[in-house]
Amino acid sequence: MDLTLTAEQEMLVEAARRFLARAWSLADTRAAERDPRGFRPDVWRAMAGLGWQGMALPAASGGGGLGFVETILVLEEMGRALLPSPFLPTAVLCGPLILALGSEAQRRWLPRIAAGEMVATLALVEPGWRDPWGTPALAADGGGRLTGRKLFVPFAPDADLLLVAAAGPSLIALERGAAGVAATRLATLGGDPVYEVVLDGAQGEPLGAPGGAGPALARALDRGAVATLAYMVGAAERALEMTVDHASTRVQFGRPIGSFQAVAHRCADMRTDLDALRHLVYQAAWRLEAPLAVSAALAYGSEALRRIFMHAHQVHGAIGFSTEHDLHLFTRRAKAAELQWGSPARHHERVAQAMGL
Repeated sequence: MDLTLTAEQEMLVEAARRFLARAWSLADTRAAERDPRGFRPDVWRAMAGLGWQGMALPAASGGGGLGFVETILVLEEMGRALLPSPFLPTAVLCGPLILALGSEAQRRWLPRIAAGEMVATLALVEPGWRDPWGTPALAADGGGRLTGRKLFVPFAPDADLLLVAAAGPSLIALERGAAGVAATRLATLGGDPVYEVVLDGAQGEPLGAPGGAGPALARALDRGAVATLAYMVGAAERALEMTVDHASTRVQFGRPIGSFQAVAHRCADMRTDLDALRHLVYQAAWRLEAPLAVSAALAYGSEALRRIFMHAHQVHGAIGFSTEHDLHLFTRRAKAAELQWGSPARHHERVAQAMGL
């Protein structure tokens, strides 16, 4: 399997890196954690100008007709910059769900997504769930009226479209301004704007046939999990650069600490884990329909990220644990990503099943 980037993909990566270097800094990431919205609308519109939100949508829907691999490459660059945005819930989760399940009338939302005029999000997790692979129990009548609670819904108050997973499983679409919807921000480790959403007789419209959303939701979960890993590959690459720079400039006993074998080995181990994880993420993006490829990336990724950031903190020493230092911004998001998409045990089991064990 040749996962070498094409010339066009390399151009996409370079353009994304240049744009993010101009548009975003880690100081902006800190500010976004305190911002009620959690993202900057001007950056969101600029991303749309580059075609990012619609890159994986078909041309008929205003998109670029590219593949999931290209989406992954852009997400990796977002991770390097720690850019918070509704890109993953909007373009990675909701766009493909609308494309797969929506009627012709409902697909009117896709050109707005591609143009950066719409933020969409998925309300999936319910109280008591251990991970997003639970079975929705939220009540929905045949006309799309919803009553219940959803947790960890990203960007809920700013969403122009809320896709709610209900029993069946079914998907119900709620447009901005629907009555009976209340959102409360939750305090989370990663600092991302996620919310508890309470639905009290909220009236939406079914997306697809009642009870027919299961396969599309399963594919959406795989896309979301691999996309999150790609974002964290970029974050881990930036953390490795910070660690190598610290090891090269921090002097002890009259020499840079990177010249000591124990420190150099930690940096080398970070590089090895990161390169292996990147390969698995690219493979999973290329073979998204293969459970073995997706769960192999997730099973390895949770443990690899833990090791990478452990080594980063060991090399940085006490300064890396200080909130004034940037490393903790990356570490908190790595831990949140590790917890978000199911335990390694779940994905090891899925790998075993895919191998017939």
